[in-house]
Amino acid sequence: MSSLYDILANSIPLLLASFGALVSEHAGCMALFLDGVINAGAFLCFTFTVLFHSAAAGTICAALVLLICIMGIAGLVEKVHANHFLSALALNSISTGLISILSTRLYATRGVLTSPAFLFEAAPMRLTTTLAALLLFCAGWIFLRFSKAGLYLRITGSNENVLKAHGLNPARLRMMSWGIAAVFGGTAGCIMALRLSSFVPNIASGNGWTALAAVFLGKKNTAAVFAAVLVFAAAQYGANNLQNIPGLQALPPSLLLALPYLTALVLIFAAPRKRCQP
Repeated sequence: MSSLYDILANSIPLLLASFGALVSEHAGCMALFLDGVINAGAFLCFTFTVLFHSAAAGTICAALVLLICIMGIAGLVEKVHANHFLSALALNSISTGLISILSTRLYATRGVLTSPAFLFEAAPMRLTTTLAALLLFCAGWIFLRFSKAGLYLRITGSNENVLKAHGLNPARLRMMSWGIAAVFGGTAGCIMALRLSSFVPNIASGNGWTALAAVFLGKKNTAAVFAAVLVFAAAQYGANNLQNIPGLQALPPSLLLALPYLTALVLIFAAPRKRCQP
């Protein structure tokens, strides 16, 4: 049971990021900026938590700032008819630069950030963030599956003309999908920082890209995406514990670090593909 809990708890940041990617994929403009948003969420969470002396306030403020910023950028992308994918990729680079500048200005360092106001007990924080994230994920799934807005989001990428025929604006729905991705990705970054009791540069460590792989493997099905996330988390758990097994201590650390990404690559190649009809 302990190992199952560890796998579930470890999957939480990736699960949130994957749901954000899933929503944006339904809208036809996948959020390729997730790695940058996760890093930004972690940095903002540290900053606001230290400022307000509250982890909850830090997380909420970080999510709101990212929501406003990403929605604003999404609106600009729609206004000038820019390419969504290239714009999202550019956001990763922009977020990295902004975090570096703000960290230097506010804390006089580009390295790891710590503070007595950002220090938490590991086990309680792990449990609290796991439960809170699962509630957030369930709320997002209910919204996407059962609400009218969720229905509109799910058909934006595939049936845009249907929305237009009903007087709806697909551009606003695409903006909404990026906003949701920003909130879920930013919250994932907050959880990673809170569990470490510090902000570490590039804390995302590729989780944003792994989230995209989970959506690809899940074929836009929420339950299948959840299953893919658990597989990746299990691979990460195995990588963390392989060296404790007798006879495997000689495994190079670089191989263990790459195990989750190798798992994603193998699953992507092994996933069945739809055959094109002549």
